[in-house]
Amino acid sequence: MDDIRFTMGVLNVSDAARYLGTPRSTLNDWVGGADGAHGLVHALPSIPNQSMATMPFIALAEVHVLRALRRAGVRPHRIRPALERLRQEFGEYVLVARELATDGVDVLWDFSRTSQGEGIVEGTTGQHVMREIIQDYLKYVIWEDDEYPERLRLMDTGRHEVVIDPYRFFGQPFFTESGVRVADVAGMLKADESPEAVADEFGIDVDSVRTAARLALGQAA
Repeated sequence: MDDIRFTMGVLNVSDAARYLGTPRSTLNDWVGGADGAHGLVHALPSIPNQSMATMPFIALAEVHVLRALRRAGVRPHRIRPALERLRQEFGEYVLVARELATDGVDVLWDFSRTSQGEGIVEGTTGQHVMREIIQDYLKYVIWEDDEYPERLRLMDTGRHEVVIDPYRFFGQPFFTESGVRVADVAGMLKADESPEAVADEFGIDVDSVRTAARLALGQAA
């Protein structure tokens, strides 16, 4: 597929884990598959230099939705068979399919009631709860003209909207209000500039600087 959403790496695994609020070990499993199994997300082939960006935009969107499935009660060690069942119905890129929160939940719920799917969903989780949680996560995935996502809004950014758009800044997360890249703000903080000086440099408020520190550095500014 000749589409930069699928073919252009925008983040490495470490950065993707921080931006998407996913433990690095968990994301490693989803990318490479535990025990050599096929990955759950469509990352680019691994290369010796681990700092290289092997996470294309589509994989980042898939990681975001995998977080939703976990929060919705799909047991972590059973995500793989659950995803395999969903792909049988909705295709290879089911995690970013619009139908996931509706028809996909029905398929997953019915599968969890079979002998093959037993134990996939936590016993205290109901079908309605699963649907609500997945729908909430999918609000952050933005589709345009075709069946695949165009942009992803990051969660937990407070009052500041931060977006990953493969057609802008080579997919680097940026603040939509100011158009400033999160990594540029974080870079000045790493150089020991004060939050106030960084805010003045980019014409943003200090709260935006603190948001960038939390997203990109995993720490408070």
